[in-house]
Amino acid sequence: MRFFLFEKKFHTQMEVFEPINVSDFGNSSPAKHDGNTTSLCTWYLPPFEWLKLVTLFAGVAGNGLTVVAIATDRKLHTKTYATIAAIAVADCVYCTMAVLWSTLLFAYLDYSNYRQYRKCINDFLFLLMNTVVAVLFSASYLASSLSISLLSIVRFVILSLPLKANTILRKSSLVFIIILIWFFSIALAVCKNIPLQSISRKNINLVDVFFTFIVPLLTIIIFHGMKIFTLKQSEYRKTEVKKMERLVVAIILLFFVCNLPWQVLRLLAQYKVFVPGYLLQTTMGYLLQFNNCVNPVFYAFLSPRIRHSICILFCRFRANQ
Repeated sequence: MRFFLFEKKFHTQMEVFEPINVSDFGNSSPAKHDGNTTSLCTWYLPPFEWLKLVTLFAGVAGNGLTVVAIATDRKLHTKTYATIAAIAVADCVYCTMAVLWSTLLFAYLDYSNYRQYRKCINDFLFLLMNTVVAVLFSASYLASSLSISLLSIVRFVILSLPLKANTILRKSSLVFIIILIWFFSIALAVCKNIPLQSISRKNINLVDVFFTFIVPLLTIIIFHGMKIFTLKQSEYRKTEVKKMERLVVAIILLFFVCNLPWQVLRLLAQYKVFVPGYLLQTTMGYLLQFNNCVNPVFYAFLSPRIRHSICILFCRFRANQ
C-alpha cells in the first residue's frame, strides 16, 4: 500500500520534459489492472509519437557525433568548442532520456484517457524511471539551456574583448562553470521530481521557467547583440558580420518559437486557466524537444572545422573496415 501511494505521488508530479508530458496538464497515474493484463499492456505508439521518436534518435546521433568530433580533434580543444560540446552532451542525455520515456512508459498510454498510463513494467524499473531518468531528463534540459547562455557569453568575450579574453575567461574557469551548471541543474531537477513537502511545486516550476527559458533567451539576445554591434564598429569583414547576424537571428527565433508555446501552456495548466487536449499538448511538446534535436545543426554542423573533424572520423571508420 505504501508503494502504491509513493508511486501515485510520483505520477502526479511527473516532469514537464517528458515526451508526452501529460502530468503538467492533469492527473497522470497508472490505470487499475483488471484480469485482462495482456490487452492492457499492449505496446503501442500513435503515428505522432513515432515522428517524435525518429526526431529524438536523430538528436541522439547528431549530438553524440558532435561530442565525439570535438573530443577526438585536438584543434577543437578550445573554449568555444568546449562549450559547444557541453551543449551537445546535455542535449544527447536529454534525447536519450526522452527515448527511454517514450518506449518504456508512454507506449502504454491509456488512449481512451490521455491523462493516465498503465504500469506495465516491473516495480524497480518503474521507480528508476520516475526518479533517476526523470531527474536526468529535467537536469539535461536545464543544463542545455544554461550552456547555450554560456556560449553566447564566451563568444562575446572572445570576439569583442580579444586582448582580455584569456584573463577574463580561463579554461579552468570554463570547466568549473560547466560543472556548476550541472550541479545546479541536478539540484533543481531533484526538487521538481522527488516529492518534498517543504517545497511548493508551483514555485519550483516558476524557477524552472525562469532558468530554462527567460535567462537563456535574454542572455543570447543581449550578448549576441552586443557582439554584433562591436564587430560592426570594428574593421571586421562586413560579409562575415552579415552571416553572423543571420545566424544569430535564426538561433534566437528557433529558441523562442520552440520554447514559448510549451512554457505558456505549462503555466496556463498549472494555474488551471486552460487544460489543452492531446493534439495541442503533444504538438507543443514536440516543438520543445525539436529544439534540443536541431541544436547540433546551428552550433556544430555549420562550423567548417567540426565538419572537417566529422569527415576525418568517417574516413577512419571506413579505413578500419
